[in-house]
Amino acid sequence: MDRKLILNLSLLVGQLFLWQSCTHNSHRVTAENTKKNEITAVSISTIGGFTATPSNGYTIRITRDSVYHLFSAIDTAHSTLKSYANTEDKWNLLLDKIDLEKFADAKEEEARQPYDGIDIKISIKAKSGEYTKLNADNNPSWNRIYRQLEESFSPQPLEKK
Repeated sequence: MDRKLILNLSLLVGQLFLWQSCTHNSHRVTAENTKKNEITAVSISTIGGFTATPSNGYTIRITRDSVYHLFSAIDTAHSTLKSYANTEDKWNLLLDKIDLEKFADAKEEEARQPYDGIDIKISIKAKSGEYTKLNADNNPSWNRIYRQLEESFSPQPLEKK
């Protein structure tokens, strides 16, 4: 009977070590996937619309610590580049709106410039690669990101400074 008890205890201890090893590895894989999908920059660009010739547009590039606004004009002498520090709160609010898998699966629409429309392109740079979508308005993930970009990083308040 003592042998059976020792054998059962040995099996139980072995199972505990195996279980702990498996859960430890799954945490490591999750951490590696999280690092691989870590977002390092988000950009939004608009171009076109309002005239038969190319018109003004802007590109905003947001990183954890900086925001860059590039205003493009027909006359390049009127193009400007402005930058300022980003806040941790704004960066985290933006990241909270991003589901990288759903964004990557978003269906792009056709360009609107040929019809005097404005094209909007959102790009997300992650350690796993860059994901860019043009005019994906019909996708909830794309729309959430677009609304957050417009709310927190819109160029209008910058022009008034």
